Amino acid sequence: MDVSAEAADVVVRESLQATEAAAKLTLEGVKNVAALLLAIAKQDMKVVGQTTAKRLARDPAPAVVIPIKAEDKAKFQKLAKEFGVLYFFAQKKGNDNGMLNVVSNENYAALLNAIMQQLGYPIPQKEQEEEPKKAKSRAPQKKSSPERGNGLKPSQTTAGAVEQDSPTKKKLDQLQRLAAQSRPGPEKSKGKVR
Repeated sequence: MDVSAEAADVVVRESLQATEAAAKLTLEGVKNVAALLLAIAKQDMKVVGQTTAKRLARDPAPAVVIPIKAEDKAKFQKLAKEFGVLYFFAQKKGNDNGMLNVVSNENYAALLNAIMQQLGYPIPQKEQEEEPKKAKSRAPQKKSSPERGNGLKPSQTTAGAVEQDSPTKKKLDQLQRLAAQSRPGPEKSKGKVR
């Protein structure tokens, strides 16, 4: 009887150890899943609708600020959700002028323009640079300019144009006619080419 009692004790002890190990693994798994879910929640995986400035700051695109009337806030929120825009509202404390600033980033600029158009706001125009990238040339860009010099003598009637009866015009017409008449086709050779 001692052998059977001892065998029963070993079986019970082993099953308790196995149950204890399974419980430890289950609890560690639950702890890891909870930590994972908490990490996902803290990262604010939201990609549409109202968010925080911290979330928008992670995107390297520059910020866009659009002022709207405070009474249009609900309409804006509804349209922003439909269009898929990520934004947040900003307003200085104590500033009760009836305007809110909508802050988003440049990735949503086209969608924000569509929302603003539906709300009845004018679409902002791009500001043109005051100084052009290339400076204007000193000489006017015409076919011939006396400042650049083209080898022709300027006539008295027009500054750079060649008159219809000038010898240059006649010579040019003659050369064009000769070129049109004497356009040979491809030459055929009878000999072998080595």
